[in-house]
Amino acid sequence: MSELQPSPREAVLSTALEDLTVPGVVIEVDPDEAEANGAFRETALSEADAWESNGDSEGGEHGE
Repeated sequence: MSELQPSPREAVLSTALEDLTVPGVVIEVDPDEAEANGAFRETALSEADAWESNGDSEGGEHGE
């Protein structure tokens, strides 16, 4: 692995969120803490919103 991405064997485990930006550190959090930090927040577009944002002014309903 590269210098910036250590192999899993070289990774350091931490529970401190302050270590989130430290290369090679894996942060372990409980499910409640992860949810509070947005880990499970759904941010995907719906299919309708994706088509609407397509920006293709040519063609049919689905850019055909």
